[in-house]
Amino acid sequence: MLLSVLLLAGVSAVVTHAKWAYRAPCAALALWLAGCLGALTGLMCATYGLAVHFEEIARHRTLRLPADLASVVIAWAFVARVIHAYTRIHRQGSQRRERHLTLLSLFGRADQKKRAVILPSRQPLAYSVPGPEGGHAVISDVVLAEFSREEVDSVLAHEQAHLRQRHHLLTQLSEAFCTALPKRLFAVRFAERFHGLIEMRADCAARVKCGRHVTASALARMAYDKSPEPEPGSQCPVATRRRHLLSNARCCNSLTASAVFCVACAVAVAPAVLTALGVLAAACTWICR
Repeated sequence: MLLSVLLLAGVSAVVTHAKWAYRAPCAALALWLAGCLGALTGLMCATYGLAVHFEEIARHRTLRLPADLASVVIAWAFVARVIHAYTRIHRQGSQRRERHLTLLSLFGRADQKKRAVILPSRQPLAYSVPGPEGGHAVISDVVLAEFSREEVDSVLAHEQAHLRQRHHLLTQLSEAFCTALPKRLFAVRFAERFHGLIEMRADCAARVKCGRHVTASALARMAYDKSPEPEPGSQCPVATRRRHLLSNARCCNSLTASAVFCVACAVAVAPAVLTALGVLAAACTWICR
């Protein structure tokens, strides 16, 4: 039980505060998801052990039994709160997307060649709307008129990556997690960091298709940033994304990213492996008696 709490709290804190997360966004996302999986696996194993060996635990650890029961109940209450929040957020998001798709059908123009909906606007806009048939990438006509063809392809590749990789589901999961947490600064910082990592993951997909310099240029023009290079110490999300694109030839190709991916694998399977070792040790003890 303690291992589950440490896994979830530890990986959430690391993803929120570690500086390397913006250098390896895919690895950071994988680490947090692995922490969630490992924590849930550990909770299920702890619940099973408590239910199966309840009489033995009550007989030998009477003083610790209330604490064990309370910790398991609190943990499942937190999981139920996350599930309830996710269900509500997903339902509300689906309703908003349905209304937005109706508006797009009235005011937008489908472009089959670019696989996007063209929206009349005087400002450069680009976003994705998940829905039937894979959803829709939306782009304003001013982007088509003023951006180069390579930059337009980069913007569309970014939005199509959001749709293809179902980033809205990850975003809803992070929002549900933050909703279940106490309303403090950590939840706000985690939400900001997670959103930035999702955007950088889509940038990586656009980089593969169109190149990092074109992607960084399109990102700067979408944000009205005319500086050729992002400011070194700027904490602006756009500047952080541009620095990641311009300073890394490939996404998550560093030694740090490889190490984090290995740690993510270990975190995901740690509770199951420890439980299996405990079962094996108990079986050996029973056989040898």
